[in-house]
Amino acid sequence: MEVTDAIRGMTVRPYSVRAVEQLPEALLELAKSRLPEGQAIEGIFVVPPETHKHGFAWRLNPLQALIFTKQGVLHLAASSRKGRPGDALWISVEDVFKIKFSLILLYEKLEIFAAHNEQPVKIELEYHAVGHNLLTPLLRGLMRKTWQKNPAALAQRPEDATFSEFVATSYSFYNGLKNEAIQPDERILGYVYQPEIHRPFLKSFYRKVFPKTALALTDQQLILLQEDLALPSHHEWIFTFIPLYRIASIQPSEIKAWQKISIHLNGGAQAQVIDLILEPVQAQKCRSLLNF
Repeated sequence: MEVTDAIRGMTVRPYSVRAVEQLPEALLELAKSRLPEGQAIEGIFVVPPETHKHGFAWRLNPLQALIFTKQGVLHLAASSRKGRPGDALWISVEDVFKIKFSLILLYEKLEIFAAHNEQPVKIELEYHAVGHNLLTPLLRGLMRKTWQKNPAALAQRPEDATFSEFVATSYSFYNGLKNEAIQPDERILGYVYQPEIHRPFLKSFYRKVFPKTALALTDQQLILLQEDLALPSHHEWIFTFIPLYRIASIQPSEIKAWQKISIHLNGGAQAQVIDLILEPVQAQKCRSLLNF
């Protein structure tokens, strides 16, 4: 599909509704047929059709919606062809093992990773940043539900009183964690900060190896905040949220002058691993922090 300059320049605003009956007509019947019975609606986030740039191309996304309930979230996407019902995916809270949330200027992207019947499934939603404040409370509510199976092992661990000093190291990442990631009653038990890692290339150049990363352990979840290595300048926050009970193990290994910390998750039959590349001092701190 050719995307005209007019479409590229348009601004669409996500919005919220309170009831399924308030959904756009293109999503209404799909929602009624695919929403599990007996669900108490907590909020509905609607994203009108909009375009996003992917590499050198523009992609037009259809009308979409997320329906948040006490038991899970339903993703709806309208069909681009008349007569077709569109797509729907229901994810139960109990199946969620990771949530990724990217904020890049006016572009935002939400990814909810889950495992249903031991098979991985994922909700993916792109939208304009003007909808950020509408989605945030619904997303935080979903996260809190994923904490319900957390072990009580970290309840007695003291809060890290040095976290406030992190603002002097990275003002951007400190504010990202404090204002966007940490919920009001969460306690930060420790953190690790790793500046961007790169290695020399042809004497006068260097290659990027791993993005700037902050890892924060709270009494409820593990939070990663990173940048995107592919971007030439950085105005982004990329968050990853993992409930504590989903962390199965960590495995360190050597990789040149650094260490790789592999975080293995309980996420279905297929292996779910998050790899971090850290300098030795930061790797040791990370291993100690995740030793629970």
